[in-house]
Formats: sequence, structure tokens, C-alpha cells
Amino acid sequence: MGISLVPKDIHLNVDGKVKRERKPKVTNADLPFPTNSYSADLKSWQSTFVPELMDWVATNDDPFAANAHPDFHTVVSNLWKTYYTTYEITDAVYTQAAAAVRNWRSKFGKIGLKAIAASLETLPTIESRADYVANELLDSSFVYETGAYRSELIFRIFAAHLQVVLKTDIWYGHPVGAMAISCAVAECTLQMHKTGACSSDSIKRKGKRSAHSFVAVPWAARAKAYLPGIQKLLTNKWSKIIAMSKPFIDSAAQITIDDTDGDESGADSRGLINISDDSDVEA
Repeated sequence: MGISLVPKDIHLNVDGKVKRERKPKVTNADLPFPTNSYSADLKSWQSTFVPELMDWVATNDDPFAANAHPDFHTVVSNLWKTYYTTYEITDAVYTQAAAAVRNWRSKFGKIGLKAIAASLETLPTIESRADYVANELLDSSFVYETGAYRSELIFRIFAAHLQVVLKTDIWYGHPVGAMAISCAVAECTLQMHKTGACSSDSIKRKGKRSAHSFVAVPWAARAKAYLPGIQKLLTNKWSKIIAMSKPFIDSAAQITIDDTDGDESGADSRGLINISDDSDVEA
């Protein structure tokens, strides 16, 4: 039996290069829900499935790479079997689950900008705001107030995660990844306001456009740099952090700017956050 060659039309751009066809955009409408129960199923997806998935994502050491985690498909599949037993899972489910993770990270960034704006509004001049930002960035001071990872800026950002997961019935572990992202977002937004106002001169990335927004390079590596201290937090510390962050749900080291594209190495003040003992003396 011979091989049949089927001709295919090739479309070229005006410069003569082959024009690539865009893949169809996947939306929630592509989730495999029956027409007669679509609204109810979509509501369940948004209010239960996605929050429980985010609870798992938040426990990852590298939430920026959660979609590539070897357990991602398994977690999504298990949640699907739990809530949609009679529906066959499709590629659209994994695609939309991955999109939900990206939206979750994006929310941190938006809340971070709102939080730093609220802090700076209390200061009368550009100079005083610039001084405030410089002091907060010095030795990662922005993570401290009543204890490590217990500052108002961190609470406001971390509350973006709590707003998503507090009503879930599942618990995958302490949200170390969510806290690491909260710290990185705080650093990112402070860096953007070093002049006392939101500057268009953002953090430079080696050989690439500047990282004005909260994107994987360089912020995935920056977030991971905070993990050593965060991983030392015990359950009672997490309880305090969560309790002190809840009121902000509805308002839903001198750091050197570098151009590293990969993981950062060497002594890093982000990983040297001092954790006090677990006595009840600390507020």
C-alpha cells in the first residue's frame, strides 16, 4: 500500500514567511458540561473546583511552574472525578485549570499594586514616599511588623489567596507557595515605586524586555528565594498569619536588582528572614 500525499494550502504573510494559524481559544464554554446543567456545573467549577485546585497550587514550592508539576494532571483528574463523576474529562478541563492558575497569580499582582498605593497615599510627598519604599526594601523589611511575614502589606496581598480558598473543604498543606508569591509581589510593587510614584522604569531582564509586571522572569526565582524562611513557619505561626490576613480579604536584606534569568544562588536576604520562637509572647 502506497503513501498518499494530501496537498495543503499554505498561507504566506506579506513578507513571504509562512503564516501560522492560531489555535482556537479555549474558554469555559468548552468545558464538557451538559447544556441542561451548564450554569450549575460552571458555578460549581468556579466556587468549588478551582478554589480546591488553588489550595493545592499554593502548597507548591514554585507556583509559577504548577501547571508543569508532575502531579498537576492527577490533581485535576481527581477533583474532576470527585465533582463531575458522570462527565468524561477532556483537554479543555486541563486547559482551563491551567488558566485558573495563571489568573490566581495575576490576582496577587493586582492586589499588590492596590496595597502599596494604599500605603503611599498616607504619606504627603514624593520624597517621603520614596524614603518609605527604600526603608521597606532594605533587608526585606516589608515582611516584618508584628513578626516575620506579619506586615500589613503582606496581609493585604496574602488575603488574595485566602479569598479564594477559605471556603474549601480540602486542605493540601501550608500555603508556602502563596506566601512566597505574596513576598515577591510585595517586592515587585515596591521596586516599581522606588521614586515615590509608580515608575515606567522597571526591573531589567537579561536580553529581554523589562519586567514591569509580575511575570515569571525574574519573579519566579525571586519568589523561590523567600522559601527557606517560609518553610520554617510552624502551624501556630500560620494560624496567626491567616487570622491577621482575614480582615483584608474584602479590600481584596538590601535587595539588589539583578538580571539573572535562572534561579538565584548564594546568600540571599530573602531567604534569611528571622523567625522568632513559638512562645505566646509575640503578638
